[in-house]
Amino acid sequence: MSPKRTSTSETPAITLDAIRQLINDGISSALKVQAAAMATSDNSNRNTKPREIPVAKRGNYKEFINCQPFYFNGTEGAVDLIRWFERTESVFSRSKCAEEDRVTFATGTLTDDALSWWNAHAQPMGIIADNQIHLGLS
Repeated sequence: MSPKRTSTSETPAITLDAIRQLINDGISSALKVQAAAMATSDNSNRNTKPREIPVAKRGNYKEFINCQPFYFNGTEGAVDLIRWFERTESVFSRSKCAEEDRVTFATGTLTDDALSWWNAHAQPMGIIADNQIHLGLS
């Protein structure tokens, strides 16, 4: 068996703490260099503006119709009219329909006698006034 080697060097062995300190110093140095490079570079892909907060998406008429609202023709009676109101309110909620669009979207589900009545009612007032009535603004 060969004899074990012994160190004849006078340099002390490096400790684990010294290794960690060297790594930390190297990382800190690299981060400073990277930050300086980014600050001086002209990178058009970098977004330096503050992030915008996303706004909840507002529903459109197609989404409203895709939620399958009831159509009302005006001859069904009071119970079916109440059901039409309830179903239409439910569809407003599911389709994220904005308050200012509700009258316009709901009147798109009127047919036959109900549509004729609406046209006679809305024509003199105008749709803007009808939206205000629905929203309780007048």
